[in-house]
Amino acid sequence: MKTNNVITIVEKKISDDTVKKIVIKDLILNKIFGFYPNEKTKPQRLKFNIKLELVTNLKFSDQDLQTILDYDQIINTINNILDKKINFLETLADQIIEELFKNSKIAAIELKIEKLDILKNAASAGIEINKRKG
Repeated sequence: MKTNNVITIVEKKISDDTVKKIVIKDLILNKIFGFYPNEKTKPQRLKFNIKLELVTNLKFSDQDLQTILDYDQIINTINNILDKKINFLETLADQIIEELFKNSKIAAIELKIEKLDILKNAASAGIEINKRKG
């Protein structure tokens, strides 16, 4: 440990393990979504940021699509859930996580969903959930 009057630096090895994550950044979907009557008639922009931590024993093969986590399947899952006409971001996030955890390749999920056009004086309002399977 190194220290001076301002900061303390703790030297610690993070891990010998490799952590693999699939990242989908700033996915924008225009969907009818929300609780209020005005939200049920006009599509609004929803932004998704997703990190999917993969199980540690997963081995990739450049010749086999089955060995990877397909981005399109993730986006299709989100779209299918949105088609159910859910009212709240909290419910949407819970359902996305529940559905994605059905995939045996996923060990943990970091999910952030934002409504981009909902508040006049802010860039967005949203929810963020981090969850590990099990």
